[in-house]
This record gives sequence, structure tokens and C-alpha cells, in this order.
Amino acid sequence: MAERIYEYFLEPKNDRTKRIISLNVPEGSLPEYIVCADGQTRNLWKCPSGLVFELWRNRSNMKIKFRIFNREGNNGQLRNCTFLFKNDSGGKKRKKQKRRNYGKF
Repeated sequence: MAERIYEYFLEPKNDRTKRIISLNVPEGSLPEYIVCADGQTRNLWKCPSGLVFELWRNRSNMKIKFRIFNREGNNGQLRNCTFLFKNDSGGKKRKKQKRRNYGKF
């Protein structure tokens, strides 16, 4: 079975995020207006997958907001995939369970 190759794009939600993305994308990369699967045209930055994952992990520390889009191959439909990066609890931290002490065995 052939390996699937995805391209990732970021849509910044504010000016701070635009600046941070523009500083981290590879040289010569500029935002493009691209038509997505839902028919809307968006201004998106093409980014390597490693950068997308790193920005997602550090988004709260860096105070940035963005949406993630991807497509399969070069000609696939561009779709919002931000929900794939969230955990089961909707991005909230889970409570720690209390450890029970059963004594020595």
C-alpha cells in the first residue's frame, strides 16, 4: 500500500500569530489565497508538518491562535483538520486520579 503524503497549511487568527508563523516558515514561503473544500477562499501559509506540530504544542505559551488545514498530495481537497490535534477531553487537562494505598504486600 502506498504511503500517504499530506501538505499542511496554517490560517492565523491574529497579527501576532501571522508574525510568528512568518518567522518560522521556510524562506520564500508566502501566504496564498486558496479555495478550500467548503468553497471559501482563505489566506493560508504552507508549513512543514514538524512546524505545525511544534506550534500546536506551544500555542498556549506563545499566545497564538490558528486553524490547521491539510490535503492529500498536491491536488487533493483542502480541509480543516484542527480537530485532529485536540485530545478526547476537548483540549482540557484531565484530573489526576488519587492513588489508593493498599498497604504492603
